[in-house]
Amino acid sequence: MAEDIRKAADTAGLQEFEKQYRAPHCVVLDSEYCSMGRMIGVRACRMAGYAYYDAVILLELVPESGVSIADVEAFEKKLRPALLSKEEITAMPEWERIASVFDRAADIALAKGPCLIHDRMAKEMIEAKGYSCTSVLMYATDADAKIVRAKVSPLYSSLSDPAVITEKIREEDRIRINTRTAQSDKAWGRKDNYDLCINSETFGRDYAAVILAGVMKGEQHHETITGRLSLGRSHS
Repeated sequence: MAEDIRKAADTAGLQEFEKQYRAPHCVVLDSEYCSMGRMIGVRACRMAGYAYYDAVILLELVPESGVSIADVEAFEKKLRPALLSKEEITAMPEWERIASVFDRAADIALAKGPCLIHDRMAKEMIEAKGYSCTSVLMYATDADAKIVRAKVSPLYSSLSDPAVITEKIREEDRIRINTRTAQSDKAWGRKDNYDLCINSETFGRDYAAVILAGVMKGEQHHETITGRLSLGRSHS
């Protein structure tokens, strides 16, 4: 049935339509490899006044743990070749030690104030700690552009065969998929498991950061946009 939006758009007073988005204490940002997720996350945090954390920075919060980024990389080599079950991953001797260290680091990061955590935590893990959280996926749809960006990375700058680079990109994403499989029943990268999905290929690195910063600013951003819309209507 067709509905005339000119009559249906006025929902003033109807509570079902009045929910207001509030800036979350934490944004968990998952990103496909070479979607520029970390770059976008850092830029968005600078705009919104959030702290940025990824694996390297989280480990700096818990130097007493004895877990180094080299330890994490050695473990993640086991997550590269294939998609694994939760039981297979959690049975690995390194899993509990590394996962518990990142969990402890996340506690410290969250206690410091509003933050973005890249890749290491799931939304429900943050909420279980008593913090509000918005989950975001950064993805990119241009496979050729992802290959070009991969070649800029020191990890893969020596590679020239597009097929080999494509497989390396898949391996990087398998690490993220497997890590999330061990953490949560909600699959990594599946878009209906996120509050917001941003195609960085469409919006570009800088504007994607503007969008993400708007998510962090929440009500403040909402009031700015609403004010602009009101100003526009007054001039019409």
